[in-house]
Amino acid sequence: MNLVKNLKYPIPRLSGFNLKNMKKLVMGLLMLTCLGCEDEQIAWETEDVPQMLVVEGQLTNQRQHHQITLSTSANYFSNVKTPRVTGANLRITSPGDTLAFVEEANQPGVYTSKRAVAGVPGKTYQLDIRLEKPINGRTRYQASQTMPQGFWLDTIQATTYKNPVYVEQAPIDSLVLYLSVLGEEPTPAGDYYTMNLFRNNRPLNDTIDQTNIYSDREAFKGYPPYNFYFFESFRAGDTLELEICSASHAYRRYLNGLQNIVNQSGNPFDLSGPPANAIGNIENGEALGFFRVTYISTARTIVVKE
Repeated sequence: MNLVKNLKYPIPRLSGFNLKNMKKLVMGLLMLTCLGCEDEQIAWETEDVPQMLVVEGQLTNQRQHHQITLSTSANYFSNVKTPRVTGANLRITSPGDTLAFVEEANQPGVYTSKRAVAGVPGKTYQLDIRLEKPINGRTRYQASQTMPQGFWLDTIQATTYKNPVYVEQAPIDSLVLYLSVLGEEPTPAGDYYTMNLFRNNRPLNDTIDQTNIYSDREAFKGYPPYNFYFFESFRAGDTLELEICSASHAYRRYLNGLQNIVNQSGNPFDLSGPPANAIGNIENGEALGFFRVTYISTARTIVVKE
């Protein structure tokens, strides 16, 4: 069947232009494109934004000296370590108590509580920061969170299994860690939890991109024991410690924002631009970071082989 004759509007023919010439034109355009891109330097145009305060710290239910770090923001493409903020006055207040902080002599910008304290579930804690020198015209910042009643961790059992999908030179380990957890979730249930693993007293996921966060519905649904799988290189005889930390919805949003920044694609043609800042909980001005109040529960065991 002649399809051209059956079209209401016939396809126009280009004089002296056939399929062979079309192929030559396409190849020529591709070569010009590649040559043009080979040595071209892309001039990134970025805006200079006002410097902002960055707050990192948490208060937990564990009796200890708690720390909070203050620094300032830097440009997105800067390779220089962000400067610390010194000379600030920090305190955490709760009903009937005030906890003062003092700056470490050998660690500028790191502030430690003057006494060891343990946060109490159900209490609201407010961080108050007063700077010696203003940042972007402001000297006072605040943040507030209520400590939830977190998951109560009783005992754990850890077993290693051969990874059924392992192949040589794969980015995952040849063993799978199977973790069985016994414990009790509070009533009402918490929002979210982060889980940290320690192998022989060394943390395995102590960076933002390695932190896993779970909702109570997906991690602790049904009845104990609760079972988890981790692709980590544990061996029989290793000491394993599990740390379960409560997390608010606001902290989950903040953590997801940080992970989106860290895991940005390295594709140079992904022109989505620098990522937006993660949304923290620092108030009274433009600031970055998060003041976290969390309930932590831990348990230890010896890893066994299947």
